[in-house]
Amino acid sequence: MKKATLMKSAHRLAKELVPFTENYSIALSLALKEVWRQVKLYDKKCFGEVAIINAASRMTTPKHADDVFGVPVWILSKNLDNDEYYAVTSCANEMNVERETEKAELVSFSTDYGHVTVWVPKSVLVAA
Repeated sequence: MKKATLMKSAHRLAKELVPFTENYSIALSLALKEVWRQVKLYDKKCFGEVAIINAASRMTTPKHADDVFGVPVWILSKNLDNDEYYAVTSCANEMNVERETEKAELVSFSTDYGHVTVWVPKSVLVAA
């Protein structure tokens, strides 16, 4: 990709990022890093309008939390089916410990869709 094309793509992406950063120079810096990352990673020659919109939405969408009420997301994805996982990660209102053993806790999540119960090892729980 030519440097002129790289800069044009970065400026188009920066215009999409300005509402989130409230500073064009910061938006341009982030956009240049993103465009260069995609050029190196995917060997892109040009950026279409869809690529600009996708990059802007990827950069402005908040990342998911690493844990839900102290329970790591990876343990939930491993032990719950897709519907339960979605309910716990997106709609959990509260968490209660129903039973406790020496090495694990039986955790119950109250969600908008009902209650979800899962055993969680104490070694992976995040300290509150």
